[in-house]
Amino acid sequence: MILFMNLGERTRRSSDASFSRYEYFPMFTFQDSGWEYCGRLIDDIYFGKIKCVISSIQLSELYTPFLRAGDKEGLRKIENELKKLKLKIRIVDKKIAILSSKYRSTIKTQENRWLPLADAIILATAKLEHVDVLYTIDVDFYDVKEVKVSAPGMSLKEWIKRFGTTRQKRLLGLI
Repeated sequence: MILFMNLGERTRRSSDASFSRYEYFPMFTFQDSGWEYCGRLIDDIYFGKIKCVISSIQLSELYTPFLRAGDKEGLRKIENELKKLKLKIRIVDKKIAILSSKYRSTIKTQENRWLPLADAIILATAKLEHVDVLYTIDVDFYDVKEVKVSAPGMSLKEWIKRFGTTRQKRLLGLI
């Protein structure tokens, strides 16, 4: 699951720090279409409007592109940004392993494939953490009913209509 934005260049700030929701924010990297919606969500986390939890497996997803590129400075920046957000990081434990295996054996993606392992772990984490929303732009979560799934600032379907790839639009029957 990827939300595209460059955390090091966050410019928008707000001053309202009301605490209202508990959210699950899967992953964020690189700037791309729709980044302003991701930026608002990151700001809400940064300023404490919402609490955020991620699965420990997502640290691998976050760090891998920087390590593959040999970008130690980029890795250091993303680590610092994650610290600033004060995310809760849920370790993959036995409960998550068992629930994710259930999801991997019962949930199919839009391509009629079993839910991938990392996605199943992320979904199990969201469920066991009792989140209000799992934010993603990954169409593998399109038919997930176990938790509320949304893209930043809009439904997943609306995000795909506006910013999705041709492949994603075809999978959802939008073209």
